[in-house]
Amino acid sequence: MFIQRMLIIIASVFVFVSVSGYSQDAREWRDPSPHRVLFVTVEDGVQLEVLDWGGSGKSIILLAGIPDTAHAFDDFGLVLKSSFHVYGVTRRGFGGSSVPASGYDFPRMAMDILRVIDELHLDRPVIAGHSAAGEEMHILGARYSGKIAGLVYLDAAFNRADGSEDYDSVARILPRAPNPQASDLASVYALQAFQKRVWGTAQPMAQIRGRYTINGDGSLSPAAGPSPVVRQAITKAMQQTMTAYNPDPIRVPAVALYAVPKSISDLMRPWYNADDPAIQDNVAKLLVLARESYARHAQWFQKLAPGSRVAEIAGDHYLFLSNPNEVLREINTFMSALK
Repeated sequence: MFIQRMLIIIASVFVFVSVSGYSQDAREWRDPSPHRVLFVTVEDGVQLEVLDWGGSGKSIILLAGIPDTAHAFDDFGLVLKSSFHVYGVTRRGFGGSSVPASGYDFPRMAMDILRVIDELHLDRPVIAGHSAAGEEMHILGARYSGKIAGLVYLDAAFNRADGSEDYDSVARILPRAPNPQASDLASVYALQAFQKRVWGTAQPMAQIRGRYTINGDGSLSPAAGPSPVVRQAITKAMQQTMTAYNPDPIRVPAVALYAVPKSISDLMRPWYNADDPAIQDNVAKLLVLARESYARHAQWFQKLAPGSRVAEIAGDHYLFLSNPNEVLREINTFMSALK
């Protein structure tokens, strides 16, 4: 299951990452999410886009997966704002951040986060990251424990050395998810409706606008991919994490939230024929394999982060979109236990 996710991530980098910031149409458009947009210099000639939703209480920094930007949290940032001061950081090479030719290894990108913490004068914030952001979080928790208070992994704590392909082999038998048709790309709203219909949740408007080109008539086309230099650097960094994988022990409090199905219905997709016995059988196999995979990764993580806690949520990989209230509850529980 994990390998399948990584392959999807790598493929997404080639297709959807915009190298020139957010595409705009002829009409002026304003991001509806009430955040400030800051730009923090992390090294000469490199600035990161930082979103500040405000709020009071402990600071929490949100890190998106790859190829997403901080705008993936445009909705969830408002959910957290009632309890915390919420920031989101777009890593180098993506969205509104600078696109240098180098610096795409995870240690360098973890250092970028430290620079943001220092430049904004944040007092040991909590870092909450989704998917591939787990790699930056491992480094922050192991090497820079004095700079952060804790880590919240949003379906991001996986042992990349786990080579099991049992889940993938069964998943490939099942019907593939439908791609958006021309009518689904007629506007941002049409694509959001498609996402809700197929996946049950929709990405925020600014996130979609960052991954697509907005044409003059409001329709969407895939955005241009990154330059070959950036593309190769990102791919190389990802591939390196999947070989000789042995992160250093984490030395701050941590909680890992996993998207784990609890019943067959959690895996029965809208495009499946639920009455087909073969599909029912394969989905039942997937459920067993998914839960076995979760158990392996959770056990691995608790060894990596002694004293950490794990929790399972029956939701989508984008837990903060599919199950925002459950994620908020888990974060509140974690934050209240911090000294």
